[in-house]
Amino acid sequence: MYVNEVDGRPAFRFGRTIVSVAVGDLLGQEAEVVVVAANRRGVLGPLATPGLSGLRSLGGSEIEREAMSLAPLDLGTAIVTGASGLEERGIRAVVHAVVHPALGERARIEDVRRAVPAALTAASKSRLRSVAMPLLGVESLAEKADVDAMVAAVVDELVGSLRRSIPRLDRLTIVCRFAEHAEAVEATLAKARQRVWTRVP
Repeated sequence: MYVNEVDGRPAFRFGRTIVSVAVGDLLGQEAEVVVVAANRRGVLGPLATPGLSGLRSLGGSEIEREAMSLAPLDLGTAIVTGASGLEERGIRAVVHAVVHPALGERARIEDVRRAVPAALTAASKSRLRSVAMPLLGVESLAEKADVDAMVAAVVDELVGSLRRSIPRLDRLTIVCRFAEHAEAVEATLAKARQRVWTRVP
């Protein structure tokens, strides 16, 4: 069902893709692509995920300009920009998952559902094989019921995409801000792996 990682957290195999969960720094993962939650204008808002607070100073202004040049962006879609300033961390591209109508507005679950497969497909088309993405749509002060609903939606769309073999990804890390969110994602991944994934003899 899963393979053990070096840090002791479980990682789940879905076809060719190993999915794991981490707590903390999105930019500190070993990934060629990072996914960021975007709004329709392509503006990089207050980035609460640890590690992303420095994104603008690391090259975010150029990344932001490239995203804004493609605006207005449709909710539930994803675009790819360069990763200026992030290359020394091994990051080669940034995928902007458009889940916020405007700066500061909450993401709706239906937009997150569309954006997850769009982001994975965008990364795959860029021929990049390792992705780190935040827990899209989850606010830092969200109620547990809201977090659980968004986790279920993200995992459902993620597993559905991997089952359809659309993304050709080797590794996907879902990066959470809080340990309890990471535990919820892992539990949901485990259930999904048992329930819907076809076992290969």
